[in-house]
Amino acid sequence: MNIERIMEFPYWIIDILPKCVPDDRSTIYSKVEQYYLSQPQITELHRKQAEIIIKLSCYYDIQLSTDNGENFSKSALPDDIEKQFIACVGTKSLYISIESPECLITLDGCDTYMTVYTFDEEVAELIGVLARSVGLFTWTS
Repeated sequence: MNIERIMEFPYWIIDILPKCVPDDRSTIYSKVEQYYLSQPQITELHRKQAEIIIKLSCYYDIQLSTDNGENFSKSALPDDIEKQFIACVGTKSLYISIESPECLITLDGCDTYMTVYTFDEEVAELIGVLARSVGLFTWTS
């Protein structure tokens, strides 16, 4: 998988909020973000994010990487997916790959959102439905 090339694809954000926060609200957003990055909120958020990927694995082969896309697991199982999401805090990152159709989903442990890179509208639409099913939102800028 060519990570740099895929990161040039159109992208969507899977987030706790339904759209980008205006610049003049950045101070309060920062406080809200810190709230969600603390315990127990971050574990609950990571479980929701993992649930999206676990459900997505019913439709596509999911592979995980904890080393910024250098190495991907073969096929990730639900328990492994959840464990990797919960462990992704601070400076850790998690990459989720679908080979066909090409899709990369990234999570940085210091963020409350995931980024989905894909040209495939069907995958993007399905991820949006799955995100809503766990109380999260998808948007693009």
